[in-house]
Amino acid sequence: MDKLEVNVSFSYGEKRILKDVSFSAKKGEFLAVVGPNGAGKSTLLKCLVGILRPSGYVRLNGLDLLSLKPKERAKYISYVPQSSFPEFAFTVEEFVELGTYATKGDVEGALRKVGMWERRNEFVTKLSGGEYQLVLIARALAQGSSVMLLDEPTSHLDINHALQIMNLLKSLKDEKILVAVMHDLNLALNYADRVIVLNKGQIQWSGKSSALTPEVLEGVYGVKAKIVDVEGQRIVVAWE
Repeated sequence: MDKLEVNVSFSYGEKRILKDVSFSAKKGEFLAVVGPNGAGKSTLLKCLVGILRPSGYVRLNGLDLLSLKPKERAKYISYVPQSSFPEFAFTVEEFVELGTYATKGDVEGALRKVGMWERRNEFVTKLSGGEYQLVLIARALAQGSSVMLLDEPTSHLDINHALQIMNLLKSLKDEKILVAVMHDLNLALNYADRVIVLNKGQIQWSGKSSALTPEVLEGVYGVKAKIVDVEGQRIVVAWE
């Protein structure tokens, strides 16, 4: 079974951004990384995928991913950045092919999995935010990697598209290791198997999403918090 092992630190000059961030994740798990703005969440993903060069290690089944060249690393780990509006008029199919070494069959399979194959000839500039996010995920899927990293996959989406994305990710976890930075605590609690709470570049808490307590949230976010059950869903209520 695929297993990701991480222990990284990272600094910009003299400023320490991440300090001894250590965790593991295995195939079949959906791991959410949450925390306040500036906690180092997006920096962590960029370190894992090799955009930034941390100290420490990122290992998949014992293989040191940081020692690999980008082309080789992409076979093992894919990255879905925060969504921004596309600037160039590629078709959906062309966009998924960009920057990958996937076959036509891989591209078709990825687009079918996210429900966008029938729209493969449309321009990405004409898609809604939710549809474009599906195409970004399809591009990562086409790589065929064991690990998928996602940076706020539901940001700027309405609740309908956000739930569509989260249900898609949940369906993918049996075939991949999923690590997602999440802004929405309610989505993290109800879709992720485990949660890491990052604050000031360090892990403040980690464990099963069902075990996250209001006290942890109060300590990290500096607000009063309560977690209530609504028809089987854990909902965070916060106030000053």
